[in-house]
Amino acid sequence: MNSSKLTMLATLRTLKHQARRSLAVAGVGMCLVVPPAAGVLATRHIGLASSNPAKDSHVMTAPKEIRLTFTGDINVATASVELVSADKKLVMLDSLRAVVDSPRVAVAKIKAPLAGGTYTVTWKAVAADGAAGSGSFGFMYMAPAKD
Repeated sequence: MNSSKLTMLATLRTLKHQARRSLAVAGVGMCLVVPPAAGVLATRHIGLASSNPAKDSHVMTAPKEIRLTFTGDINVATASVELVSADKKLVMLDSLRAVVDSPRVAVAKIKAPLAGGTYTVTWKAVAADGAAGSGSFGFMYMAPAKD
């Protein structure tokens, strides 16, 4: 082969290598663009911002209600809450009701007296945009000692 053909082959190999590298870099760029869009879909849920009684709290006075504050507006008609004692007995609650001044807050009155001990609150909610969430937390009621 003459030198001009060798030079041409070398140039073609270099161009081919550069094209592959450009495609690879473009592919990495596309991968970097995709995760944020996927992250938006993955974060579409409703969560619990706070509660009363608070998660892991020790309360000295028996709570009269369970108050749940969510991370977004909820549809109280599709939300639920349960209160379970340490001995796995379901404590009677009124249905969740919306709080007039905040579509993120729902309250359920406790209908039965509570004995001292650990309780678990389990909740489910659907946000106004259709996103769903659920969870649970515990608290301890430290009832006064009986004489």
